[in-house]
Amino acid sequence: YTLEKAPEIAYDLVAVDQALEWGFGWEEGPFKNMDAVGLARVEALFAEHGLKAPELLKKAQGAFYKGGAYLGFDGAYHPLPQREGVISLKALKSEGKTLLESKEAALLDLGDGVALLEFRTKMNAIGEGVLRMLQKSLEYVEEKGYVGLVIGNEDPRAFSAGANLALLLAQVQEGNWDELDLGVRLFQKASLSLRYSPFPVVAAPFGLTLGGGAEFTLHADRVQAHAELYMGLVEAGVGLLPAGGGTKEMLLRFTEELSPYEEADPFEAVKRAFGLIAMARTSTSALEAQKMGFLRDGDGISMNRDFLIADAKRRVLELAPDYRPPLPPRIRVLGSEALGNLRYAVWSFREAGEITDHDVKIGLEIAYVLSGGEGPAREVSEWDLLDLEREAFLKLLGTRKTQERIAYTLKTGKPLRN
Repeated sequence: YTLEKAPEIAYDLVAVDQALEWGFGWEEGPFKNMDAVGLARVEALFAEHGLKAPELLKKAQGAFYKGGAYLGFDGAYHPLPQREGVISLKALKSEGKTLLESKEAALLDLGDGVALLEFRTKMNAIGEGVLRMLQKSLEYVEEKGYVGLVIGNEDPRAFSAGANLALLLAQVQEGNWDELDLGVRLFQKASLSLRYSPFPVVAAPFGLTLGGGAEFTLHADRVQAHAELYMGLVEAGVGLLPAGGGTKEMLLRFTEELSPYEEADPFEAVKRAFGLIAMARTSTSALEAQKMGFLRDGDGISMNRDFLIADAKRRVLELAPDYRPPLPPRIRVLGSEALGNLRYAVWSFREAGEITDHDVKIGLEIAYVLSGGEGPAREVSEWDLLDLEREAFLKLLGTRKTQERIAYTLKTGKPLRN
């Protein structure tokens, strides 16, 4: 129907796609959808049903969109119209703006001295290849004198769905524990590299921003989020805890929020971080993510996804002139006192039948990290907490029930309560 009627009702097929995307909330308009399926397959479907292929389909040379151009109703390809204030990564690639590239990620030149790191894996999952490219990109941006970096992409669904669980499980099954330890360290170093790079880093999350994707976002200098944001540290759902700096970061943020108030109970920060992580809570919007503490007051929200990359670039340019990386903080931990309170809360949930024995194990590990371990209240470094994160993560990963949770989630896309 679209192929037959589009030339009668619109100036071009771009307008048809935009009408369905903007007016009806489609992730992709019909012509983009046909490109995704493959026009050879579309033609085959017409033949299978004994239907004559529409003229517009015959005019297409493999795709309706190619190399920053679209198929006109006259049969020729025309440059895609550039809307003011919109940055198209697809167009930048066709213009040769790729600076570094691998199968898993790429670094692009956004102009005005700003670069962009784009993930390219399935659901933009984070594995060793993405982490290596991130480190290379940070080095490149510094060496070549770029003023800052945006982390973003044009995937219709996911900024990043988190760590590559399939790779994680495969390494466990092969007994590669030294590699797993190194992999978690690499992730933690990547997070801190974002935080302490000598130039501003702005994350541009949207859609699914989960697990490791959320952790990278938390470590950016600023966030420019799309209004539709499903952000959360969801590792507990697969029997783990955030170990890319997420557990540490939530404790640090909530503790710093209380610092202006002398009478405030510091345990409130621990309790708030514990509830967020242990319950694997996820926002349903950028505004809710702000209320939950994933976004800060200085972070921005873009209502129109098309302007997200441009808005993030603008934030980099605002930060760049007087930018200085932050100093590593000392973090106040409460030790045995907080740990005792959290242990009591976890066991109370178990006695009430609200959580399983394995949930108890996960909760106790999260509690241990957020308390800074046993001992008196004291100040610790970020790496003290990151070491606790990593140890707890690997301990949980070594349990049969966590491995069952990961395998079940990979198979069904749903969490397992065992």
